Amino acid sequence: MATVIKLKRSTVAARVPTTSDLADGEVGINIADKKIYVNNGGTITEISDSTGSGEVGAHLIPATDDTYDLGSSSKRWRTAYLSASTIDLGGATISSDGSGAITIGATGAVLPTGSKVGSDGIPVANDTTKVLLRNSVPFYKTGDLSTANATFTLKASGGGERVFNNFTLANGNAITTQEKTLFSF
Repeated sequence: MATVIKLKRSTVAARVPTTSDLADGEVGINIADKKIYVNNGGTITEISDSTGSGEVGAHLIPATDDTYDLGSSSKRWRTAYLSASTIDLGGATISSDGSGAITIGATGAVLPTGSKVGSDGIPVANDTTKVLLRNSVPFYKTGDLSTANATFTLKASGGGERVFNNFTLANGNAITTQEKTLFSF
């Protein structure tokens, strides 16, 4: 004859066992709530919730470092809702203050208005050329780095090249060339 093993159980909804109900290492079941509990060193821990909600009552930590995946290329998670302000990806962090949205697509990233690189604001696209501009790039004459001789607005990258062709030599003579473009940035 087979031996029947019965776990401690409750049929009262929302009842959680106490340390006086379960000995250390003992398992109990709440049949009404479809939850399994264990007394783990004097702390009652919910180890399973089969109500279909998919809720986890403990940290989700892999058994081995850098071994397991969360999802796959064919079975992806849809949305991650996180309350912390930082994601750690292999030691590099992505942080948020919750004030904007970043959209990343195959053609590039769309950043919130007022975004920065370091402490510098990202310049906005010129309305006519749709090219990002790098403002106030100074040029100095040889031997004098204290006063800029000219300051230019240069494009950051992409089409709509900014062309400069009215440079002069140190003696004041105009530079003449067959080429229209002397500098293209």
